[in-house]
Amino acid sequence: MEYTFMNGEFIPAGTAVVGVKNKALNYGLGVIEGIRGYWNDEHEQLYLFRLADHYSRFLDACRTLYISLPYSVGDLCEITVDLVKLNNIKGNIYIRPVAYIDEDSLRPSLVNGNYGIFIALVEPGIYSLNELSTLTSSWLRISSNTIPPFIKSISGYLNSALAYSEAVLAGAEDAIFLTRDGNISEGSTSNLFIVNNNRLFTPPASDDIFPGLTRDTVITIAKKELGMETDIGSLPKSALYAADELFFTGTAIQLVSVVKTDHRTVGTGTTGPVTARLQQLYSQIVLGETSAYRRYLTPVW
Repeated sequence: MEYTFMNGEFIPAGTAVVGVKNKALNYGLGVIEGIRGYWNDEHEQLYLFRLADHYSRFLDACRTLYISLPYSVGDLCEITVDLVKLNNIKGNIYIRPVAYIDEDSLRPSLVNGNYGIFIALVEPGIYSLNELSTLTSSWLRISSNTIPPFIKSISGYLNSALAYSEAVLAGAEDAIFLTRDGNISEGSTSNLFIVNNNRLFTPPASDDIFPGLTRDTVITIAKKELGMETDIGSLPKSALYAADELFFTGTAIQLVSVVKTDHRTVGTGTTGPVTARLQQLYSQIVLGETSAYRRYLTPVW
């Protein structure tokens, strides 16, 4: 990617840097967002998925951390489309906006400082597995009275890194968090759904989840397209072992089936029919092949 947007300018990507004394680097004082774009060969079009929703959430997170940016949701959407065009992207893309405290002082303060923003473009191919094994982490999910789990804070991702690394070192491919009360929360960087008796179950916001837009999309299409209600409520760890199907959702991971958890086979040990159908519907929506959901898409070209 040749160009990045940084602090009001489109600049060569290699020059978009922060200093070694920067507080965002030293203390994790900032927020991130993740947005995907999907290229449709037949349409010769790149669709950015739920762009305005992502930036609305991004600015809400900035306000939570006292980060004041001189941009509206509309401004950020326009900048992003211009950045993608400037880089002549005609393929799948992952977009990474970051807002941060642009200061070099030692005090880890969020207030009365300068704020920076950059929007970078990244190849989206880091999540390549279609079926995962998971391990329930010994690390608990961060809670709303420590580091707010409902925003993508840079510092909060240490929690995710610890859980994910523990799982990988133990031979699994991802982790599942529990809350301090022992309820299921989410994956290391993704929301979690259980399928049982043709119903969907997913943890509530009060169990320290991140309120994902892919999660919201799945709840919507499950009801409208499959006639399946989603029960949003606390789930004990044992619900993982009784599941007919289990899957993760997230912008980066999309919809991925969990076929083994804590050394137990989930369902038949392969992607189940509900998960497979939701994967198909989601793919059709993000590629602009379902007119009923075109409101989710921002065409670039």
